[in-house]
Amino acid sequence: MTSMKTRGLRQAMVAAGLAAVTALALTACAPPGAAEPEPTSSGAGETGGTLKVGYISPTTGNFAVAGQEMVDGWNLYWDINGAEVNGITIETIVEDDAGNPETSLTKAHKLVEQDQVDFIVGPLIANTALAVAEYTASVGIPNLHPVAASDDLTQRNSNDLTVRTGSMGGSQANYPGGEWAATDGGYKTAVTLCADYAFGWESCAGFVQGFTQNGGEVVEQIWFPNTTTDFSTYVSQIQAANADLVYVATAGGAPGPNFLNAYLGLGQDPDKLLMNCCALDQGTLRTMGEQVVGIKSVSYWAEGRDSEAVAEFIDAYKEFADGKVPGAYVAGGYLTASLVASVLDEKGLVTGEDLVAAITEYTFTDSIFGKVSWDEYNNMVGPVYVREVTAGDDGNFYNTPIATIEDVDQWLGRTPEEALALPTYSQSFQGLE
Repeated sequence: MTSMKTRGLRQAMVAAGLAAVTALALTACAPPGAAEPEPTSSGAGETGGTLKVGYISPTTGNFAVAGQEMVDGWNLYWDINGAEVNGITIETIVEDDAGNPETSLTKAHKLVEQDQVDFIVGPLIANTALAVAEYTASVGIPNLHPVAASDDLTQRNSNDLTVRTGSMGGSQANYPGGEWAATDGGYKTAVTLCADYAFGWESCAGFVQGFTQNGGEVVEQIWFPNTTTDFSTYVSQIQAANADLVYVATAGGAPGPNFLNAYLGLGQDPDKLLMNCCALDQGTLRTMGEQVVGIKSVSYWAEGRDSEAVAEFIDAYKEFADGKVPGAYVAGGYLTASLVASVLDEKGLVTGEDLVAAITEYTFTDSIFGKVSWDEYNNMVGPVYVREVTAGDDGNFYNTPIATIEDVDQWLGRTPEEALALPTYSQSFQGLE
């Protein structure tokens, strides 16, 4: 875990950034839609040379769509700007882990020990991310996470070399959805269906706490393996629970549309659904089309948000990806590349703890995610959106905000000390005391 001395330094950095937030601007090294970060002190890094990046993502298997989009976001930045910053050439080596922790760790060893990369980006799935972060920290290599992965990356397992660069933790991103459902949403009872592993437990825990602490009652919690393809039996259980609201959390990829095909195919009410970021990401919207218009979800990303930064980013990705609209995975990869480029442009070729510390200094008034900064545990602090699927004039479908909760941190109303003293989230512990 991060030393108290380093935490204090990072707190001071973030406080300084918040005291002098910059307006939206486009710099020479920034992609469309990136906000100019707060300037940092000059570093000792050299200009010129090569920065070798290892990128681990599941580009095959059940999460292939999400994994490929994570890579696409990274590639989009360099496609727009060129893979050279301040005379430094960025060389990226992509490895497919198929969402398997053993494979992911093997690929991480290969990237560090054979390819001698300067840092690793990814992977996607929570258990793969935890395994890779533990290894990279042990060998002094930074690990940048452009997607949600596990809460503990920036909590119990936090360290000076691991940073969440383009997402929030599962509980953090879903707690506001529970609050909204029990208050503005007007729902009294809920049944939850969540993936049976770390990210699913955490996403569920965030929703459950937000919902019950605001007067809602969770009548049943149902769990499914990440490998599930047929959700019909789970839909039957949901129907039997007879709750006002159905909250669904997946890790992206095929489970989102597979669930919706079963749910809608069995005649269930779409107005009763509230889904997480990944279950209703763009991969699902493209697959399901008109069927999902009006369905609600909660996420730190909203492609339908009225923002110049978002509009420019969407236009850039449409050109890059044959008219597709970017989802959260693309956005996370893109912002990660933008942060790396900004550090290289300002400080030269810096690596190790210096790279991570420089990233966490930044504050944005309107990045593609909105107003964001980083806390002393290297986790993003920013807005969470309750979204509704709308049909765009361009033939695409968008998650459009109907509510925005600003400045959401990862502690769910507790102090860091209180939160870290609790057990990790699981089926049996959802954070209720």
